[in-house]
Amino acid sequence: MIAAATAATAAGDDGLRTALVGLFRVVGYLGFVLLVGTMFVLSWLWPERRPVPMIDRLYDLGVLLVAVSAAAVPVIAFSQGWASFGGREGALALARMALAAVAFAFRQDVLSSARQLRVPILVWQLLIIETYVLASDAWGGPWAWVKIIATTGHLAATAAWLGGLAVLAVVLVPGTALDVLHAVLPKFSPVAIGSVITLVVSGVLHALAVAGGVGQLVDSSYGTVLGIKVLVFAVLLLLGNVGRRHTERVAHRKLENIDGSSSPAGIQAFAVAVGAELAVAACVLATTAVLVHLVPVR
Repeated sequence: MIAAATAATAAGDDGLRTALVGLFRVVGYLGFVLLVGTMFVLSWLWPERRPVPMIDRLYDLGVLLVAVSAAAVPVIAFSQGWASFGGREGALALARMALAAVAFAFRQDVLSSARQLRVPILVWQLLIIETYVLASDAWGGPWAWVKIIATTGHLAATAAWLGGLAVLAVVLVPGTALDVLHAVLPKFSPVAIGSVITLVVSGVLHALAVAGGVGQLVDSSYGTVLGIKVLVFAVLLLLGNVGRRHTERVAHRKLENIDGSSSPAGIQAFAVAVGAELAVAACVLATTAVLVHLVPVR
């Protein structure tokens, strides 16, 4: 009976540890999207010299969540204190914390002069993306380079799309800088379309490479979780399309022309549509956190 009780306690501890690791991974992906996505928008889409305090807070929240997740996941997963950072995942977590520290140290430069710093920001973004890629199922095994390239594109597209939506949300909610939308939305629309195409193509390539074929993918738990992610992703696309059409109907203008002169009802409809997409996106991030660490058994 003592042995059984001990085994049950150990199983319970393992279950709690797995749940906490999953939670902090989702937190890390959320921080990644906020930080990298905000950097992308400021570097390529945002008008110069148009500061918005809420975007600064998105950036700061992204830095915090990335750092906290990177520090927590190895310690909880391996339960070895500082020794938890000795392996590959631990070393990548330390690299991620260092990159978060760099983002914090150069915070003011990025927020005020992102367009002038596009090249170093792009290098920084690629480095932090690779800390996630190399800690995932893309590392090693057959077709490693295909998986690494596909996962890199997948994460970059996710950050650009969902990070862009988050920036739109923090502009819409207070409604104090709506005129910026007139400059940002026409640029964001092709980014969103390109991101969706990249997500679909990279997702298919990565899934097939990891599973080893269509049959293995269908018969694995990896394929089941991937199916859930695809379903949630389809809902996200549907919500985006419905929200776009509803907003254009209420505002009596194309979505790319939404600005401070739009009717309050049109702006509210747009805010609701963006909010709905972000809510479903949280589910996409959760399934992604599971997928990248769930390798199908061959």
